[in-house]
Amino acid sequence: MSEFANRRTRGGFIAAVFSMQGFGILASSAVTMAICAIFDAASHSSYEKTPKDADWAWRLILLIGSIPAGLTFYWRMKMPETAR
Repeated sequence: MSEFANRRTRGGFIAAVFSMQGFGILASSAVTMAICAIFDAASHSSYEKTPKDADWAWRLILLIGSIPAGLTFYWRMKMPETAR
């Protein structure tokens, strides 16, 4: 980000990058708690409690977490190189 920002806005861009790390940690915790709550509610409503529900829960959490990483990788590959 620092290559694309001018001197006046460079500090704001760097601050935004580092603040998004904290936002990502909070968002991932919220998604994990929501999915666990959904699977917990679904397991209490059914008569059969199978451990397969927990197996699908962590896979779904991992899948949702890989979406921002894939988008970031795609965006970075499309970003033009700097002249320097």
